[in-house]
Amino acid sequence: MTLGPLVILLSILVVGIQFWRLRGIAEFSIDYARQYCDRNNLQFMSLARQKTRLTAFRGKIDWKISYILEFSSNGEDAYEGELVSFGRNIIQIDLPVYKVN
Repeated sequence: MTLGPLVILLSILVVGIQFWRLRGIAEFSIDYARQYCDRNNLQFMSLARQKTRLTAFRGKIDWKISYILEFSSNGEDAYEGELVSFGRNIIQIDLPVYKVN
C-alpha cells in the first residue's frame, strides 16, 4: 500500500469517527433538553442544530455546538431558547421570558 491510498483511508476514517461523535453529542443534547424541560414543567418540542465549530474551551479542543430549543409552557404558545454544548457538556441554556400557568 502506498502513501496516497493510506492517507485517503485515514481521512475517511477520521471523517466517519467525527460524524459518529457529532451524532452522539446531538443525542445527548436532545436527552438533556427533554430532561431540562421536564424538570421545569415545560413541554419539549424540538432541538435543532444552529452552529457547529471546532474550538478550545478551558484548555480542551472539542466541538462547540449551538442549538435552538423550542418549547412551550402552556401547550399553546411556542418559544425558542438556546442551548450550547461543548462536547458532551452543556455549558449554557438561555430561555426567553415565557408565560406560566
